[in-house]
Order: sequence, then C-alpha cells, then structure tokens
Amino acid sequence: MIKKNGDTMKAPLVIFAYNREDKLRECIGSLSEADGHDETEVFVFADGAKGEQDRAGVEGVGRFLEELCKENGFKELTVVKRPRNMGLAENVISGVSEVISKHGRVIVVEDDLTVTGDFLDFMNEALDYYEDDEKIWSVTGLSEPLKSLSGYGHDIYYSYRASSTGWGTWSDRWETVDWDMKRYEEVLSDKGLRKRFERGGRDMTRILKDQKMGLVDSWSIRWCLAQSLQDKYTVYPTHSFIHNSGYDSSGTNSPKPSVMNENPHTYGDPVKLEKLAPDERICRDFYDHYSGFWRRLIRNINRNGIKRQLKRLSGN
Repeated sequence: MIKKNGDTMKAPLVIFAYNREDKLRECIGSLSEADGHDETEVFVFADGAKGEQDRAGVEGVGRFLEELCKENGFKELTVVKRPRNMGLAENVISGVSEVISKHGRVIVVEDDLTVTGDFLDFMNEALDYYEDDEKIWSVTGLSEPLKSLSGYGHDIYYSYRASSTGWGTWSDRWETVDWDMKRYEEVLSDKGLRKRFERGGRDMTRILKDQKMGLVDSWSIRWCLAQSLQDKYTVYPTHSFIHNSGYDSSGTNSPKPSVMNENPHTYGDPVKLEKLAPDERICRDFYDHYSGFWRRLIRNINRNGIKRQLKRLSGN
C-alpha cells in the first residue's frame, strides 16, 4: 500500500462509465461493500454522449452519479463528466494518467464489473508486494478459466498479456507507454518481436492492426504492446475476485463469449503472493484461450466485426 508521512494508504480507485446506469449501480454497489472502501479515494470518469441514440443512457448515468455524490461510503468521491464523447481509449488513458501522476499507483475497473468483498484488499496487497519487482507490469483481480489451473500449487500465476478487467499498476510503468505506437512497423516486421508479442494470444497482432487502421478504439492493446516490448509480466490470481457482466451487446467493444467465471474466489480465503516465473503449461493454456476458433468467431460474427472486416477488405 502507499505509505505517506508514515501512514499506510489505499491506492485510489478509478471507475470508467458511459451509458449503462444499471451496470454502474451494480459495480459501485459491490465496491461500496468491499473491505477498505471507506479508506479508498474514488474517481469516476463518465464519458459524454455520441449523439441522440445514447443521450438518455448518459444522462441516466449522470443523475445516478449526482445522487452518489450526496451520499456514499468512500473516503472521497470525485466525479468527472466528460463534456463530449472521448471514446473508451481516450477516456481511460486521460483518466488513469491524471490520477496516477498524483498518487503513484491506481486500481482500475469499468462499469460492468462486480467484485468480491476482499477485491480491494487483494489489489492493494499485490500492488505493494510487486511494486519493486521490475519484471511485473501490472496486477489484476481476474482469473481466466484455464484447465491448467486445476491442481496448480500457487495462488497466483504470471502471464505475458495484461488484463483490462479489474487491474492495477504503478506510475513508473504507465508513463513508459508509447500510445502512438511508434514501433508498430518494427514489431510487425521483426519475427522475434512479433512472436514475443503473440505469447499472450494469436489475436493480439490482429487487434493491433485494427487499432492502427482505426477499426477499434483500444487503449489495452497498446498497453499490452508496451508490456511485450519491455518483456514484463502481469500477475493473475488463480481464483477470480471479479465477475464481468459486460459480455453482451451493451458494451463499447465487440461482444464477447457470454461465460461465467469458472474459478471464482471465495471471500476471505487467504491468498499467498509470491515472486515466481511464468509456468509453461499455464502460458500455453492462456495462449490457447485467446487463440481459439470460437473466440475469433464471436469477435468477428457480429455487427462491429463485420464492419471491421469490410473496412479491411476495402483498405479504408
């Protein structure tokens, strides 16, 4: 945890919202019941409307946040309503940069997550434990449903791919990211760099290309690219502290497979943090999880996916 003037402080929590009031209510409801919430400074960045089609949803989120400012159990609550639609990537990059520059570290969630009662404790402990380990890029409360975790003898594992779902990091990592992807061509042309980038999943290069072509609005693929170029790891728990309810058509990004967490964490179970090395069996399973046919099909056979494919074919 952050230590200031001899006292221990919780890392600030950053929440990103857009036009889904129901999901935001569930998200903040679970966070307001989590251990340590009353010691946590919270920042909510609510994106603006794209047009009339989403104005009602954005205004509903705004009204809820106004109510929340009047009464909440957090240490402090700051709400930033964007005057225009920034898009997910710009909103996240700007919001995290603003908070992390002042506090040195952050915990980040989006509005479609609910968390266990000890999520904040786990994230703060992990941020404290791995802060001085130069090989660690970020930490997350998410655990992917990997068969290789059955019988695995540790409470955490390392991955080559960062998570954008309930994650945390430090300013000295965040500030090294080249959001303009100046090494994009080098990564695509250098077989070694490309292979290293794709250790986190065969889909990563495709998403990176889509980002370069303007077909997706992803901060996370650029975050993952920076991690790969620096050859660092993300720490995952073997049991998930979060549940993602956004696997439907309500999200900003493409629809994803609608699956429940298959390995949820039980509130109160102790978690042993360790400094390990990537487990080859888990890394292979993790790669397969993001590289399978079903995942590619779900990503592409929908309205946004078809639009991307048509734009690729047209070269626009």
